[in-house]
Amino acid sequence: MEKIVERKVFYRCSRCRTKYADKAKALQCEQRVLEAKVFTVGSRVKNIEPRFCITGQKQYFFSGRVTKIVGPELPDYEYEVKWLEGKKERLGAHVFMYEVKFRCPCCKEIKEVRYYAPELKSVCRR
Repeated sequence: MEKIVERKVFYRCSRCRTKYADKAKALQCEQRVLEAKVFTVGSRVKNIEPRFCITGQKQYFFSGRVTKIVGPELPDYEYEVKWLEGKKERLGAHVFMYEVKFRCPCCKEIKEVRYYAPELKSVCRR
């Protein structure tokens, strides 16, 4: 049996930590716009689109708190097409995801889910 060892060089974007085999693509990624943080840890937020509770078999809206900010990272296809509606000035920007902790109003379970900023809105304190 023969042992074969291959050495590969990768380049990493300093913002989102994505690895690229090509240096030009890594530099192109680094030049992307960085989205401003909309919420902070502890912010109270609501979701815009209804979620579905499998246990309660109902759709619901929640109110919760941001527990963690993840990113920056590259957005997925749904984020750019659905939430940004293909606006060219923000396509391909580095974005943040917000981990939100809330209690399901249907089954009363505590859940933690990640959302992009356009999927959430701030809850006013009175």
